[in-house]
Amino acid sequence: MAKFCTNCGNELDVNADVCVKCGTLLKKKNNNNNQIESIDKNANMGFGFGLGSILAWIIPLFGYPVTICGIIFSSKGLNSSGSTKSKALIGLILSIIFLIATLINSFLGVLQNLGEL
Repeated sequence: MAKFCTNCGNELDVNADVCVKCGTLLKKKNNNNNQIESIDKNANMGFGFGLGSILAWIIPLFGYPVTICGIIFSSKGLNSSGSTKSKALIGLILSIIFLIATLINSFLGVLQNLGEL
């Protein structure tokens, strides 16, 4: 019997824990045939990167990777439900705001080095 990803519809290996196309963690069945949801760490990681981006934007070398990781993990975490989805949304918003702040900081640094400021 074929198994498909609940997020993107990609056909999966029967023993797959993660969809190779979209990265969604899949549900597993235990011996009693009760479904146990896998913990979706993407939302929590996105939230953590979002919080980290509050400080990381000050140094663009750190700001870019932290904010971009926050956007990626938070976007994947939006597939979760409840408070985990809220964390993903907060992480996404923080990451986007501080990505913009990192871009502005980079631009101002270039102008300063060129003697324009």
